[in-house]
Amino acid sequence: MINERSTAMLLGDSDAMRVLRERITKIGPARLPVLIEGETGTGKELVAQALHLASGRPGRFVAFNVCAIPESLFESTVFGHVRGAFSGATHSNDGFLAEADGGTAFLDEIATMEAPAQAKMLRALETGEFRPVGARAERRSSFRVIAASNERLSRLVASGRFREDLLQRLSGFVIKLLPLRDRREDIPLLAESFLRSLSLAGSRLSANAMRVLCRHDWPGNVRELKTVIERSVVLATTETISGATVRELLGDTRELIDRVPASGGFSASHERRTLIEMLRRHDGDAIATAETLGVHPSTLYRQMLRLGISSRERLAIRNEKRSPKRRSG
Repeated sequence: MINERSTAMLLGDSDAMRVLRERITKIGPARLPVLIEGETGTGKELVAQALHLASGRPGRFVAFNVCAIPESLFESTVFGHVRGAFSGATHSNDGFLAEADGGTAFLDEIATMEAPAQAKMLRALETGEFRPVGARAERRSSFRVIAASNERLSRLVASGRFREDLLQRLSGFVIKLLPLRDRREDIPLLAESFLRSLSLAGSRLSANAMRVLCRHDWPGNVRELKTVIERSVVLATTETISGATVRELLGDTRELIDRVPASGGFSASHERRTLIEMLRRHDGDAIATAETLGVHPSTLYRQMLRLGISSRERLAIRNEKRSPKRRSG
């Protein structure tokens, strides 16, 4: 069964989400591979994690982004290598498949895998055996593979860009995730959940803001929704996030932070508190905070200067997790 942790990953009251949760419960314990297809931002890795949790397998969930590894490093990264196998191999490395022994090997963005790598991966999936670079003997790993793609692999097969036999090997079960625009009834629940996760007491979405969210087509899907909620909390001038704030964020967010009016009283206090909370979530790292907000770091620095957030205050935030808490009294 899907436990509480994996259920939290799959919020939504739509028929599509209920069917998805039921499907994960049924196929999670199976040994067959699973192929997850869906647009960018639909939560493919979260579904893979939920499948792993539902499987009861004692091993780890090991994620591997195929497009992040150059073809020249594919074998040593996936199959491992022994010491001295090539220049710079000063120590042995188990590799991705060995790390997933007894657990789940998650192959993300598998559509980007080059043809030579596809052939090598096919054999490993069929037999569970592979030879580390430079090794004299093969290794064996008992892993369950879950693959994900934001492209239809069947179309890639038709165009000659993906091996049909590898697709068949990956398609023990196929899960197709709907884009958020096709399950709009889940948007309010997701938005409120993301808002609560920011731990900002009093922050809320106005009815108009929620209507704006529900009308948007969300090309970036759930990931885009989460980012918009995070930005709207920081940029709102009151504790109630207005439809105008959300509407402008959905247009162009890069310079919006510059256009928030300097104001005293409650609004300035709220802006300062929410921005400090955002910095705290990133351990005082202004660069990481700016990336989350989708603005240039210099823009964020100007906003902090306007709100009186000093470098000393950011350093104190950064040191919060490093220093033990003092006892009160």
